[in-house]
Amino acid sequence: MSTASTAFETSTTPSIPEHQTSKKMGGSAAGGGNAPPVTSSKRDYKGFVAGVFSGIAKLSVSHRFDTVKVRLQTSKDGHFKGPLDCVLQTVRKEGVSGLYKGATPPLVGWMVMDSVMLGSLTLYRRLLFENVFSRPEIRRITPFAKYQDRHTLPSFGHGIAGIMAGTTVSFIAAPVEHVKARLQIQYAADKSKRMYSGPIDCTSKILRTHGLGGLYRGLCATILFRSFFFFWWGSYDVLSRWMRERTELSTPAINFWAGGISAQIFWLTSYPSDVVKQRLMTDPMGGALGDGQRQFRWWKDAAVAVYRERGWRGYWRGFVPCFLRAFPANAMALVAFEGATMAVARPMRRTSPITFFLAAFLAFGFLFFLLSPSSSATAGDTSQQRREDAADNPLSPPTKPFLKSQPVRNDGLKAPPPVVHYDLNKLTTTSDSADKGERVLILTPLARFYPEFWDNLVHLDYPHELISLGFIIPNTKDGSAALSALESAISKTQNGPIPSRFASISILRQDFEPPLQSQDEKERHKLENQKARRESMSRARNSLLFTTLGPATSWVLWLDADIIETPATLIQDLTGHNYPVIVPNCYQRYYNNDHKQMEVRPYDFNSWVDSSNAQSLAESMGPDEILLEGYAELPTYRTLMAYLADTESPNPRRVIELDGVGGTALMVKADVHRDGAMFPAFPFYHLVETEGFAKMAKRLGYQVFGLPDYFVYHYNE
Repeated sequence: MSTASTAFETSTTPSIPEHQTSKKMGGSAAGGGNAPPVTSSKRDYKGFVAGVFSGIAKLSVSHRFDTVKVRLQTSKDGHFKGPLDCVLQTVRKEGVSGLYKGATPPLVGWMVMDSVMLGSLTLYRRLLFENVFSRPEIRRITPFAKYQDRHTLPSFGHGIAGIMAGTTVSFIAAPVEHVKARLQIQYAADKSKRMYSGPIDCTSKILRTHGLGGLYRGLCATILFRSFFFFWWGSYDVLSRWMRERTELSTPAINFWAGGISAQIFWLTSYPSDVVKQRLMTDPMGGALGDGQRQFRWWKDAAVAVYRERGWRGYWRGFVPCFLRAFPANAMALVAFEGATMAVARPMRRTSPITFFLAAFLAFGFLFFLLSPSSSATAGDTSQQRREDAADNPLSPPTKPFLKSQPVRNDGLKAPPPVVHYDLNKLTTTSDSADKGERVLILTPLARFYPEFWDNLVHLDYPHELISLGFIIPNTKDGSAALSALESAISKTQNGPIPSRFASISILRQDFEPPLQSQDEKERHKLENQKARRESMSRARNSLLFTTLGPATSWVLWLDADIIETPATLIQDLTGHNYPVIVPNCYQRYYNNDHKQMEVRPYDFNSWVDSSNAQSLAESMGPDEILLEGYAELPTYRTLMAYLADTESPNPRRVIELDGVGGTALMVKADVHRDGAMFPAFPFYHLVETEGFAKMAKRLGYQVFGLPDYFVYHYNE
């Protein structure tokens, strides 16, 4: 349950007799009037004890609703079919205690927040009445004030006081809700796999890596959210006045019904801002915290992202559990408060008929909450299907027959893998790859692991259940270090939320020695090292391709391990052209010491249009010599795609035809590879590796294209 709703619930005072309620400032004890007459210290003690039980009751009922709400608000599409599926998944994987993740911060914080909220609300009401709304000229222009007693604070004034109190309490609520939200989205059932062991650990890690500003991330969004207290406290005063004048309800009943209805009005008006707040608070903070790549800098960025992902419906995701929890929380608080008060003050009274009515109402609401669908469900993409497709081991190969362990026969031996038939005529490669469910194999020769590469990979928004990954790593000391870092990143992702998991991941170790032991950039790009280096890379690419290409693969994306920044829609953007071979432009961000600012420059020069000069050079070469680009010793005068980019007003969909391609982010239809186009580890028309692949693809009758204004970015060493 959010802290916002607690502010009202604590203010209900069913134990105060109706004749003690002052009507000086507009209402009931909780509705905006003066504080009730001072009671004895003994009575204050009983009220405090009863309030403790009330708070515990609210937490026990409402926090599970809040956990479901936060998870629906922040999860990816397809993770949960609705509130019921969210509850069942959480209980099945994490136990009932999973619904109470993050309960400690609000339990501790509510006492302080409610005290500040109600105390400041009372103070602001008095100040507004004495200094503003007691003036006739102000009341004349105040909406609806002429219909209300001039000796009371008008309902509009109650709303203004609510805004001021909401802003005040936000400085306490923001860090509490921030920590609570991060704890609630930890899905791992095994506590050792969670990033935070509890609220203290979460708080200390955020403070250590991002300081006090990191702990207060989302403060502006919290203030914006609580500015809607105007509708809460304004409507509460209107409803309280109406019920006192038109009904015979007792003060506790007025508090309950007016409070519940006004809370619903508050959530109807404020819920979109709460969604934005939760997205901002659960967004990775990045940096030394190591929880991923930060996406949102300001609350406006989160608001735009919600709309871009799901349209206006995104702002109401998870609304059902939020809307329905208000009455259960208030009802249980009322029962606990009255029960505790009676336990210390007087014998239990006979249950009134209204209690049975409320119980029936709450039961109906709870069933509606469990069974109502969520807009996040997508056809054919359920968590159950993802679990069925998931591998027993996160490093399983990409062909589905081998994903699951085979059953054990009566003789104690495992049954052989089943015979599976594949009709490649039904395998599609279209411009609508994601909607058609076309599987993509991302292949990466990896000699050094960059965390930014993995973060970028994880944030690709192509459905991860359609993505298989393949890596080949040299059998060197640096390769072993890269393997260790890669496996650690894989474990975190593949044991995380189901929508983030990839369909399968394969890792190969090279069975041949690389010609260069060093991964230093200057050493790698020396001209005398290029033939041996590029031929070795060709062997590595071919080994990886022939081992991992499965019969269900539609597309192959070659993505270098030092590509650390691409659009999240990289796969959709490249497949959207529906070309056999297509490559974007690879640039590099760097700091220009002369201009004292970050700038970009071309990096990959292997994507080109051939020239007559290059062809003449090739004709003069021996059979084992290769032609390379970017070296003064080999003046090819080819047209390089790197220099065709329009960085001032780029058109990302502009396409040119190429003769050679680089492999930094190369998208290939799988059928091109199946037809025999590979990476020659020998001079093929005096070309090797990716440039030789382009030549081979063209010899097979395929065209090769480039996107000069579509950029991916290389790591700056």
